[in-house]
Amino acid sequence: MRASIILSLLAAGMLVAQPPAPPAGQRPHMMGRGPGGPRDFETRLTQNLGLSAEQQNKVHTIMAESRLSTQGTHQQMQTAQAALTDAIKAGDETRIDKASQDIANLQQQQTAMHARSMAKIYATLTADQKTKVGPNLELLRGGPAGGRRPGPPPAAKN
Repeated sequence: MRASIILSLLAAGMLVAQPPAPPAGQRPHMMGRGPGGPRDFETRLTQNLGLSAEQQNKVHTIMAESRLSTQGTHQQMQTAQAALTDAIKAGDETRIDKASQDIANLQQQQTAMHARSMAKIYATLTADQKTKVGPNLELLRGGPAGGRRPGPPPAAKN
């Protein structure tokens, strides 16, 4: 159970780095919703890296903590996005600049929170698992290696 909490936290960190949720009725495109959610992330890490039960518990806890710490910035981001929309509709360049700066600041906070969560997860890995994560942390970032088994990249087609 602890591993599930940790992985959920990491996925939550990834959520925070994404744009705010779409309006009701629109399909969500954010990590953490639907098939690409925290559980899938935790499962993928466990399968691809062979996480032990202890590591799974740690990852789950890190993910849960990340979700909690990012709730406030997620709501602030939604508010800032709405302010930007209103400023655009009003043609108010001063408000556009202010809302844009607010969004940039929140994105920086979200990126830092996400990176701290990834660092905590990375610290729980063995040397072999760190190698499997990839030189650019592909598995932790949900990048190209995120959807396939770790190993050398596929051969290029000519």
